[in-house]
Parts: sequence; C-alpha cells; structure tokens
Amino acid sequence: MNDLSTLTLPVLPLTTGVVFPQMVVTIAVESDEARAAVEAASDGTLLLVPRLDGRYGRVGTVAKVESRLTLPNGQAALVVRGESRAHVGAGVVGTGEALWVQAEVIPATEAGERAVELAREYRATARALLEQLGGGRRIGSVLGDVEDPGALADTAGWIPDLALERKVELLETVDPEARIQLALGWAKEALAELELAERIRTDVTEGMEKSQREFLLRQQLAAIRKELGEDGDDDPVAEYRERFDGR
Repeated sequence: MNDLSTLTLPVLPLTTGVVFPQMVVTIAVESDEARAAVEAASDGTLLLVPRLDGRYGRVGTVAKVESRLTLPNGQAALVVRGESRAHVGAGVVGTGEALWVQAEVIPATEAGERAVELAREYRATARALLEQLGGGRRIGSVLGDVEDPGALADTAGWIPDLALERKVELLETVDPEARIQLALGWAKEALAELELAERIRTDVTEGMEKSQREFLLRQQLAAIRKELGEDGDDDPVAEYRERFDGR
C-alpha cells in the first residue's frame, strides 16, 4: 500500500533527455514501453526515468500528464509537468505491459547560506551565458522567478548541448548545495568555451582583414611603380615601410 513517500508507478523511459521537477515539457510517445506506461497511468501519474547506456537512472521524476496531443507528423505526445524527484526502487506487479516500480519520493530540503551564495553566482553566470547565446528569453525569465537554490540548479538542464550524462548526474544529485555547485561549474565552463570561441573568431577575422589590407596595398603600390616606370622584384610594401620609418 502506498504512503506519502512511497508510490507505485509505471515507468516511462527517457532516452534523449531528462525532465526535472517544475519543468513542463512535451514528450513524444514513440516506443512500446512509453505507450504501455501511458496506458497504465490511469490517474495520469508517471515516473519519468532516464535510460543511459542500457541502464535506468537511480533517480526519476514523478510527473503528471497535463494533456495529450498529436504532433504535426502524426506522432502521439504528452505534455507533462515534473513534480518531484524519486528514488527508483524494485519492480512490482502492475496492470498492463508497463514496467511498474516502487518510487520513494525525495522531499525537498532547505538550502543553507552557502547554497544561497552559489545560487546568486549561478544566476549571474547563467544570464551571461544566455546573452552570449543571443536568446533564451524563456529561460531568462525562469532564472528571475526561481529563488530556491536546488530548483535554480535544475535550470541547468536547459543549457544547450549539455550532455545527457550530465543531466542524469544533475537529477541524481539530491543535496541542493551540491546540485547548485555542479550547475555553476557547468555554466562557467560553457561560458568560458563561448568566450574562447569568440576570441578565436575575432583573432581570425582581424588576421584576415590585415592580410586583405596588405594585399590591396601591394597591388596599389605595384600599380604606382608601374606607372612611374619603376620595375623590379623588391617588395613594395616592405620598401614603403622602410621609407615611412626613415622619415
């Protein structure tokens, strides 16, 4: 029998992403396992569990189905809202062909002062990252609305190109201080990579512009020398520089 902290739920496996508590996302129902889980969830409650390298994650997300829809390609899909983390327990007998497990809900814990400090730094770093990416209005508004450090850390799940392994690690990190520390490290890393790429792009562009200017100068000086009847194999740019330096 279920109590307030232990639920028996059908598992909907996630192979390409992770749903965090408080997230509202659309999930395509593509596999037989997913369809079986949806059919088994009579009250609309599912356990969304990431599956990585052939294994299920240790922690999943208890989620509620908010609506069902059909995608433009005809694929069935769900709009779900993540509610809480839960430890994935032993498999149990349930209805239909779905995989049923016991899920122990992980209660939210109050964050300490250190977590609050890290949250401030993460918010500033994440905003700088979004500015570099040139978008992210939705995520930017979320950053301003979320105060709880643990919930704020979960927004790192929206970082573009964040590997599935890291998203799973974030979901499985229960302690809010450890989670915000993890998210901050990744945000700093992503921002540093973007800034480095921008510096390299700027250096390359400036180098190309310098080469183009020198090429044009060589062509102009060669044309002038030809008009003046000055032939020779001397480098006109080098000669021009020598004359300029000697002034």
